[in-house]
Amino acid sequence: MVIGSVTNRVFALDEMTGVVHWSADVGGAVINTCAIANGKVIVGTQAGKVRALAVSNGVTVWTYSGATKGFAAAPTVANGRVFIGSQDGRFCALDLATGQAAWVFQVGGTNDAGVMRTPILCSAAVMSNRVCFGAENLQAYALDAQTGAVLWRRQLRGQSFRMAEGVASAGESGGVSFGAGWAVASRQGGGTVIFRTQPIYSFHAGLNADESFIESFTGTNWVGNPLGDTNAWIIEQRAISQRLRDNPYRRSLWELNVSTGMDRFTEPLPVLYTSGTGNTPAPPVVDDAGNRAWATLRSVYARFDGMGVRAYGELAKLNLAFDPAIYTNAALGALGFSYFPCGGTSNCKVAYEDFHKIADEGEVLTGCQNAILSSTWASDGGVDTETGLTFNVRVYGSDDSGNSLLNGAGVGVVVANGRVIIRDSNGIRSYVMPSP
Repeated sequence: MVIGSVTNRVFALDEMTGVVHWSADVGGAVINTCAIANGKVIVGTQAGKVRALAVSNGVTVWTYSGATKGFAAAPTVANGRVFIGSQDGRFCALDLATGQAAWVFQVGGTNDAGVMRTPILCSAAVMSNRVCFGAENLQAYALDAQTGAVLWRRQLRGQSFRMAEGVASAGESGGVSFGAGWAVASRQGGGTVIFRTQPIYSFHAGLNADESFIESFTGTNWVGNPLGDTNAWIIEQRAISQRLRDNPYRRSLWELNVSTGMDRFTEPLPVLYTSGTGNTPAPPVVDDAGNRAWATLRSVYARFDGMGVRAYGELAKLNLAFDPAIYTNAALGALGFSYFPCGGTSNCKVAYEDFHKIADEGEVLTGCQNAILSSTWASDGGVDTETGLTFNVRVYGSDDSGNSLLNGAGVGVVVANGRVIIRDSNGIRSYVMPSP
């Protein structure tokens, strides 16, 4: 297990024991994930370098020094190349074996006229010989993965692609971490690339307005945790899609045709902003082999609604074969999202905070074969995708006293070989997943 640090070092830990096999000084802070491919650990640093280290001993194999500012995005490896953008707006494709640049694209450069030069904080997704990413001019790009030529460029709305965990509220422990969002590519829906952006509206102003909106359209609220039925879900989702269509500055989820950059659907997916103390919400998890996807969103019928702290937060099954025809005829089309079954108490949880979901807190989603895990400042838990039952990996504390200290967990988890590996306030921990 490999992890970077702001102390300029990368650490390789034994997967079974946590013993440090090696650490390497990479000359700059590492604020995003590393990649591992072909016996190499690929690292982007705040010193403006990309380094490849040998997995076996951490020795530098090659160094790329073509950026004038640092790398906040994580490297993406595909087809023998490393794709990564830097904070000087350069996006490069590096040969995985040698580190030589196959091509470099400059945001706002001579081949990208009409937009500002801005940083790239968004990690890339690669599909169908297209490499997709977002720049801080809020343009989404698709470049030819072989040549770097612009295939399309699309203006989105929002403030940033950046994900960050802010300072906690009074009475809560917390800190600040900085990272980048990432594009998600899927072959579902005819080929879709998905971006999430930080909304234009201030945090609570957006949440409060959307909360009033869904209550008025559905005629209900969170009291009693109403679960609704298909007709009720259609009414709510139609209202949300139309709200986002008519007010694109309220959108935080952008589902685009990977071939053209146009909207994938005639109406936006009915996903209202949630999660993140004003930051960019979690990108969805997709599983093309199973034609499945999941995302965080808001619904008056939310199963996991924060128990009244901030209602309407939901982890739901996203439908990338969405068809808005269902809004005019329930026998046609397909809903944009559906719910997990309610397998527990009135808030659909099996035990206290076994799955922590509140609509105004940041989180990162991680998928594995049979579960979706949600990492927040308070807990790591998830939902079994086969049964809909919730479970806990580690929780902040049932009395919310802070004794358990899990403030670092909002950076996501690693799931591999029967283990869940997380970072909390006391370091890195590995948990063995129970047998079915």
